[in-house]
Amino acid sequence: MAAVLVQSLNHFLEQEIRVGSFPGAGYAIGSTRALEHENALGNAVAVPLRLAATPDTIYDCASLTKVLVTTILVLQAVAEKRIALDDEYRGYTYRELLTHTSGLRAWLPLYALSEEGGRPVRPGGGRDVRPLYVRAIEERGPEHPRGSQAVYSDLNFVLLYHALHEIFGDYVSAARERIFAPLGLRDAMFNPPASLRPRIAATEWGQRFEFGMCASRSIAFHGFRQGLMWGETNDGNSFHAGGTCGNAGLFATARDVFRIAQAFACGELVPPALVEESTRVHAGDRGLGWQISELGYGHNGFTGTSLWIDGERISVLLTNRVHPCAAPIAMQRIRSTFHGMKT
Repeated sequence: MAAVLVQSLNHFLEQEIRVGSFPGAGYAIGSTRALEHENALGNAVAVPLRLAATPDTIYDCASLTKVLVTTILVLQAVAEKRIALDDEYRGYTYRELLTHTSGLRAWLPLYALSEEGGRPVRPGGGRDVRPLYVRAIEERGPEHPRGSQAVYSDLNFVLLYHALHEIFGDYVSAARERIFAPLGLRDAMFNPPASLRPRIAATEWGQRFEFGMCASRSIAFHGFRQGLMWGETNDGNSFHAGGTCGNAGLFATARDVFRIAQAFACGELVPPALVEESTRVHAGDRGLGWQISELGYGHNGFTGTSLWIDGERISVLLTNRVHPCAAPIAMQRIRSTFHGMKT
């Protein structure tokens, strides 16, 4: 990789760190043939202490989970003829859920709608919240007629998560056995152990962003997190479901995100015909899971993560832009500039 590109990438990210766009960042750049360069800048944790970001820093990948795990598992089920894309699950086809054309609204705090007797759903409480989440989606989720438009929605992938539980027995185990282990990934996981915290980038201090989203919808909840989210998924629906519900929850380094993307693009994880089907436009700018443009395909994550595949070129940017608070920044500009840099 040309030294001038690496210099430009580093300079650009250093500038964004300096002006406060995010405390730190890690990236991995290469092709479908090889990882060519990785680096880290700034801090993985800025408050209450400072820990420098390194190429080994593990980030909360947020919605990259949708394409790097959930979409791949669904396509594997299709390849194995366990399901077909136009089969229905809970009244929606897998194609509708993957392309965000189900008509479900963009977001709901399923943990709040599943609350009973003022007691919040908590992970590790011995309570299976999956039926409660599905019921909340069925009762409160529909907003538009099925197939009428593409509306990006977490709820689509929560339903896919439940479907994958039924298909494979356990979503997290399927991810580990079908994606992470075959690729030899050491740093891609759900619910990272506490021993890895020194290597994990922190996110919000308190669940303030989702508190505001609930308040704007006049939805009350008594269990918002107050402390630093560090080593636990930032996404509330995934956290209260025990670490993931298919829309978020993946933790990984930039190099491991790169490797999953590379394996997908090369047809290692799903047959090439399904890779092609997944990465063509189905509705609006949506493929099967992926966001599509004339320049390629990719996906973003709320915590400041992004992945883009342009022909043979793959670029991964992981930041903790929500640390210590999810302040509005020009993240779309930052992503567009980063992923558009070429030799």
